[in-house]
Amino acid sequence: MTDIAGLCERLRAVESSRKFGVTTAVTTNWHRNPEGPKAADTLERQAAEIERLRGALRNIQIEAEREEGRWVHLKRVIAINARAALTGEDAGGKG
Repeated sequence: MTDIAGLCERLRAVESSRKFGVTTAVTTNWHRNPEGPKAADTLERQAAEIERLRGALRNIQIEAEREEGRWVHLKRVIAINARAALTGEDAGGKG
């Protein structure tokens, strides 16, 4: 998996150039990708959301393992579908 923090740092990076005139020097700063900071913010929000979803999924699986009966099956189906949603896989028609 990609290192999100490193990727966001690169997206927010500012580059500089310096031009020297006869009496002054001018430094110009710019983002290599003008949309980089906005993209980095989006990636960080999505990474945080994925972590919250993974935590919820773990809680569902723990509850499903501890309980017995019909609700266990329902919680397992929810867990299977939630895992499929997180990983981008097909839940195999379960549910």
